Amino acid sequence: MSVSQRFFLFAKSFRPQLCSRSLKTSSSVFGTKMTVRDALNSAMREELERDKDVIILGEEVAEYDGAYKVTKGLWKMFGDSRVMDTPITEMGFAGIAVGAAMAGLKPICEFMTFNFAMQAIDQIINSAAKSSYMSAGLVSKTVLCFLLNCHV
Repeated sequence: MSVSQRFFLFAKSFRPQLCSRSLKTSSSVFGTKMTVRDALNSAMREELERDKDVIILGEEVAEYDGAYKVTKGLWKMFGDSRVMDTPITEMGFAGIAVGAAMAGLKPICEFMTFNFAMQAIDQIINSAAKSSYMSAGLVSKTVLCFLLNCHV
């Protein structure tokens, strides 16, 4: 059986409606029901309150509250120095996040969608993931979170 024949059989049997029914849009933790968006917002708010070194950067994360409202209210609560809008240049703000992490900050870098993160793949793979090895261990405690929005 050729590769194209196997793919056709897979594609023919794949039923996305079964997948979408199995995906939860909300979760319950300790009796509190919330959406994934609200859970992420709550977690980021807690970290921003707990640690002054945590910052959030990305496209429209501040004044607009994020493209999918994940960062809603955080800019008003923590201001420009902690929640920062960036230009539409994924490679650029991913690089800023990597540099900030190397300098001791704890950045949360939000990409509007997962496919836009591929524009910054060099920063993610070569700068963020390999910095400890490329610096012979001198840069070993980089804490960096990439937030990727994926919609099914």
